[in-house]
Amino acid sequence: MKIEILLYVYLTVCAGMILFNIVSAVLSRIRDKRISKINKRFNKQILKELEYLEQNGNIHNSHKKYLSKKLKRIGNKRSFDIMLESKYTENPELVQQYLHSLNSVFVSLAIGYCKKEATESAFFPYIIKKYRILQGRSFDSMMDMLYSLLTEPSIYCRENAMQAIYTTGDTECVLKALKIVDNPNRFYHTKLITDGLMNFDGSFSKLNTALWEAFEEFSVQMQLALLNYFRFSSDDHHEKMLKLLTDKNRDDEIRFACIRYFGKYRFDEAYPYLLEYADFRNGTRWEYCAIASSALSTYPCQKTIECLKANLYHQNWYIRFNSSQALEKMGLTYMDLIDIIEGNDRYASEILRYRFDIRDMIDEERRAVTVC
Repeated sequence: MKIEILLYVYLTVCAGMILFNIVSAVLSRIRDKRISKINKRFNKQILKELEYLEQNGNIHNSHKKYLSKKLKRIGNKRSFDIMLESKYTENPELVQQYLHSLNSVFVSLAIGYCKKEATESAFFPYIIKKYRILQGRSFDSMMDMLYSLLTEPSIYCRENAMQAIYTTGDTECVLKALKIVDNPNRFYHTKLITDGLMNFDGSFSKLNTALWEAFEEFSVQMQLALLNYFRFSSDDHHEKMLKLLTDKNRDDEIRFACIRYFGKYRFDEAYPYLLEYADFRNGTRWEYCAIASSALSTYPCQKTIECLKANLYHQNWYIRFNSSQALEKMGLTYMDLIDIIEGNDRYASEILRYRFDIRDMIDEERRAVTVC
């Protein structure tokens, strides 16, 4: 009897699952048809307005009212985005002109979307960024909306708003946005700031000047993000980086960032400081020694080689690893370091053998690709 009850329960569950799948499939089909219908309607409306815009230089007010009403729903806005995307690839200038004509529509939509949940609020700045709606101009009403989104708890809202602000190409807007997100009560990963600044749509020369002028107004974490951006962007910051590096009142992370900068861009005036930090016999902290050892690969000379070879005997693995990597990058061969490889220090010998094994494996892979 118990087995029969279990069997009936099992069959009921199976029937429920089948019914659920059927209902889901039907609803999905209905939703797809509705979306397709909306897409066709949007397509027809916008094609008509684009033709009118191209001929007359403006669009109908009735079209603005139509969009203001329809785009209040996130589903309609997604359909609008899909349709607009295809037109943007064909004629980006005309589409941007069309979008600029919808300023009043976007302002009214922004007010509504900023009051919704995070996923819907984040969609508004995403559209602004995607179609460069604010490119080359700072529209005050929309900028205020973007600034307000920067205070939201959701990282999606804040990051999309920052990305939209970068497209303005306005250094003042970017500075204001950076100061808003530079909040110790909200975590904002420095890599997002660094990568975002690389997407700036204006003059990088003006941006860099403005960032250096406001540098002291930011927290250490934001300063670190800016220094990483300077490292990835250009080699025009030698003097300022050297000043920070030699300022012993600075946070260690700031000085580490400066060492990494000089590891990417050679600057002979910085070499004595890098050599001093890399030499563990000077009593420097192991972090400075490890990072500076890596940076010295950009300054090949006998002093550098002697310092790095001495570091191979250090008890700290990171110092040994970075020193061996720097020696390998400088092109030293097995025979150049035979005294260490065949020496009595097992750890120094092993780290060098490891580096040369890695290099041999990479060379073999390259040769195999060339043969193929």
